[in-house]
Amino acid sequence: MNVVELDGVFRYGSTSNSREHARNVRPMISSIEIQGYRGFDRFEMSGLGRVTLLVGTNNSGKTSVLEALYLLASRGDPFALWQVLWRRGERTTSERDPRRQQPELDLHHLFKGHEFQAATKFTISARNQVPEQTVTFAISEMSAKDRAELFGPIENGTIASRLVLQIKGNPPPLVSVLPLSRLGGISADALETPPRRMRRRAAVAAAQFITQESLTGDELAALWDRISLTPDEELVLRALQFLDRDIERVAAQTSQAMYYGSLNRGGFIAKVKGFEHPIPIGSLGDGMWRMLAMAIAITQCKGGFLLIDEIDTGLHYTVMADMWKLIYNAAKEFDVQVFATTHSNDCVYSLAPVCPSNADENNVTVQRIEAGKFRAVPYSEIEIKIAAEKGLELR
Repeated sequence: MNVVELDGVFRYGSTSNSREHARNVRPMISSIEIQGYRGFDRFEMSGLGRVTLLVGTNNSGKTSVLEALYLLASRGDPFALWQVLWRRGERTTSERDPRRQQPELDLHHLFKGHEFQAATKFTISARNQVPEQTVTFAISEMSAKDRAELFGPIENGTIASRLVLQIKGNPPPLVSVLPLSRLGGISADALETPPRRMRRRAAVAAAQFITQESLTGDELAALWDRISLTPDEELVLRALQFLDRDIERVAAQTSQAMYYGSLNRGGFIAKVKGFEHPIPIGSLGDGMWRMLAMAIAITQCKGGFLLIDEIDTGLHYTVMADMWKLIYNAAKEFDVQVFATTHSNDCVYSLAPVCPSNADENNVTVQRIEAGKFRAVPYSEIEIKIAAEKGLELR
């Protein structure tokens, strides 16, 4: 049996038990459609589960799918847009004063073809939501008068762009329009007006996005404050014990994380059996920090999404099955839908043990994304098990 023969043999279904469960929790999204975002002219992915693992070759669009889900779940929040562009280095220097090197987000790369003009847009939609969830980012023209009324006067010596970024969707986005510079960028000032800061603080964190670099010390410290001295601490400890059974306790040192800045891995310590003094988590390896980030993040997106790029980064193949068990059980407990990417066969095969014996429940799926194809190839739980048993290639 080869992969072609495996693909499409087994079909997803539903049972009365899964329908009963659906009445008690938020309906998961069953499919996503992306139009005009980055390398996708049009792309669809269906048959999504509680845990969905994205596979495919380099530059096939796996990370772009995670970004699209993040923008959708964040309701077009400009802060999420900033994070997506900043981590890719998609920014330019403000034209107002090149000597100050004020960065602007460069929006061109969000759109198919890396260029935009008036009426250029991309849309992200998710089905099996009540109601259906969608967000559209569109470039539009605005008169100088309307722009001045909405955003205030332009600084002396600066020529305003006629173009703005409009954000529409269902539910309504947190911010509906943002000004663009003549370079096609968005400045930090445009994102940090007081009304927008207040809206962002009031918004529910519907998604946590963990990049290949993981979360930083100050990001994790902020999340830790919400679970400190709660039962959720136990989940984090169990996650770290998968990597080192001698870890007895974990704690945050928020002041250290904030002091050293946003690029560090400081601020967390662990009490390890056999050592008198606590050890910084950063000293215990990349995998330990990765596991810490995933365990903390999944507790903070209840009813939403956990998005993890290259989930197996820093982790040895021998701990991946335990990792998946933790992620899968926590996802059910906190009603989180998990989307992750990988290039590793070990990571794919390690999913098999968490696939429920009843394959009709559709809780776990692998989706293969192929460059130039408008639809992902889904693999069901029983197909994942067969692939793991026979060493079949799903990537």
